Amino acid sequence: MKLFRKIRLLFTFYRYFIWVSVFIDAACMYFLWKNGMEAYKLLFWLKLLSMGISFYLVNEYKKHEYFYFYNFGLSKKMLWTITLTFDLLLFFGLMILTYQFR
Repeated sequence: MKLFRKIRLLFTFYRYFIWVSVFIDAACMYFLWKNGMEAYKLLFWLKLLSMGISFYLVNEYKKHEYFYFYNFGLSKKMLWTITLTFDLLLFFGLMILTYQFR
């Protein structure tokens, strides 16, 4: 039950920037579909840039909400490491699927 609670808390944190991430992933999928693997390098850097901007904006505008997660045993470093890793793995998975179905 404790693991399920932490996963739910991580998803609560991920909701702060999930819509931006999904939009960027969808746009990258579209451009990869249209342009092929030549566009992948640019799309990868676009994704990293958007992750950096999301990191900055969430840190700037939601910094007081870290106390909520800290009270449940999730540090700021753990929150960002897990959510950004998940986001990047999701991006890679979607890029692979898009290229396979192309």
